[in-house]
Amino acid sequence: MKNKSLYHYTKGYRLVSLLSPLTVCAEVFLEIALAYVIGLMIDAGFTNPNYAEFKKLSFLLIVIALGSLFFGTLAAIFSSRASAGFAYNLRKGVFNKIQGFSFANIDKFSPGGIVTRLTGDITRIQAAYQMIIRIAIRLIFAMIMVVKVSSSLAKIYLILLPLMILVITVIVCIVVPLYRKGFDLVDDMNEMTSENVRASRVVKSYVREEAEKTKLEKINYYIFKLFLCADKFMNTIGPIMRLLIYVTILVLSYLGAKEIVGGTLTTGALMSVFSYNMQILFSIIMFAMVTGMIMMSGASYVRIKGILTEIPTINENEDGIKVVKDGSLDADNVSFSYYEDKNALALKNISFNIPSGSVVGIVGPTGSGKSSLISLFARLYDTTEGTLKIGGVNVKDYNITALRDAVSIVLQRNTLFSGTLRSTLQWGCENASDSEIYKALEIAQIKKFVDELPDGLDHKVEQNGDNFSGGQKQRLCIARALLKNPKILVMDDSSSALDMSTERALRDALRVSKKDCTKVIISAKIASVKDADIVIVLKAGSIEAIGKHNELKSLSPFYKTLCEVQGE
Repeated sequence: MKNKSLYHYTKGYRLVSLLSPLTVCAEVFLEIALAYVIGLMIDAGFTNPNYAEFKKLSFLLIVIALGSLFFGTLAAIFSSRASAGFAYNLRKGVFNKIQGFSFANIDKFSPGGIVTRLTGDITRIQAAYQMIIRIAIRLIFAMIMVVKVSSSLAKIYLILLPLMILVITVIVCIVVPLYRKGFDLVDDMNEMTSENVRASRVVKSYVREEAEKTKLEKINYYIFKLFLCADKFMNTIGPIMRLLIYVTILVLSYLGAKEIVGGTLTTGALMSVFSYNMQILFSIIMFAMVTGMIMMSGASYVRIKGILTEIPTINENEDGIKVVKDGSLDADNVSFSYYEDKNALALKNISFNIPSGSVVGIVGPTGSGKSSLISLFARLYDTTEGTLKIGGVNVKDYNITALRDAVSIVLQRNTLFSGTLRSTLQWGCENASDSEIYKALEIAQIKKFVDELPDGLDHKVEQNGDNFSGGQKQRLCIARALLKNPKILVMDDSSSALDMSTERALRDALRVSKKDCTKVIISAKIASVKDADIVIVLKAGSIEAIGKHNELKSLSPFYKTLCEVQGE
């Protein structure tokens, strides 16, 4: 996927983005003309009295003022729409980019950090986008007019502007690192808060409310100190700028008075210079005030750019094979590392051949690589070495959408999305009818429960399915996975919350109703896998043994011990 520049995200709003500076130019030009006409009016009314000229200039002044108001209003509308549209496109682009990430890409960013980038960071960039245009143009026009009226008085800015730039540069060099560190801590705080809310039952059951409050207080106080320190430095810009402004006004008054006395400058022209000076200084003050915003948006841009320039490790492969023939699984010396480091392999030299429609059991101690192995089936991660085939085709040769449609994975802690039972189950098949949904619920051994609900499939599902028990959520997730009509169904310890009789009924129903579907069962319970056609025993990322239940008692010491402990 080609990385896009920020210019790409102005699409659809480029006209208003162009009209915004143009209307600002018109507004500023008229404001500059306003000051120039005022100077002429002073000369026509006092220096060289001419009532007819004064009256004509007064009418022109009103026209220019109304024109300035009109273009100023348009500039505000255009700049607001341009910046809001830019933020809209950027936010959508970042979210779409995240949707294209593999698990390897997602592992590089915390959920809290992604949320912060989509909200606060983009909002800061939007504000900076709007402010910079108007201030810069006003400053440039005013400087041109001061030089035009009196080039000698304009020389003072050769001293003033470098001093202001120096002050701003020094403060920026101090403040930007503080803001960046603060934003990273905000990510951590968001992650901590999200984790605390998700695990609220655990927090309360262990009476850890005060401890959690203390943790948040520490990070919150550190963020407070960082931003307070940064704001203190930023707040020094205002007084320094005002001091320079007052000095500038005094010097202009002194030099202007000398030129008036010497006859090289009129009173009206000096008043015009003062007006231009105020516009210049106002622009500089505003620029100084928004420097913090601009610097914060710069830090935000670096964070946003981190997502936009991240290269997905797994691509859609639009030209890939779009039909998965069957659910056969073949692994040839497959090795895998989460860190793309051959010295830190989670799986080592995995090889097996599983016919389509088989029931496969995978067992092994904690950390043996069971979940790592099944994550390769749907290309959630890519193999580091070796080849993995589904339906006789290398998984890398499939269109990723077609491949993932053919593989359903049910985890121990799956997520139910808020809405209704119907809407959350239709994640498995968007157009699934009620009869198809009830068929899947029947296989998953939860139809009776749904039938007893007063509102049936319209029953409300709260966030994360918190209004269902662990066993109910697992069976609903299995039903959702079945609605995909997959070639391969993977159940990663997804029956851990079920009683033995319900689990047995589930396995029997799957064997009868999904004969052509390859069923992969990962479990720590021997009872869950002993009837499987093939059982794979993993240990420390390698296959210790492959065979049927009775064969493995003599082939695998770990499996034998597990059977003895569980009375199988």
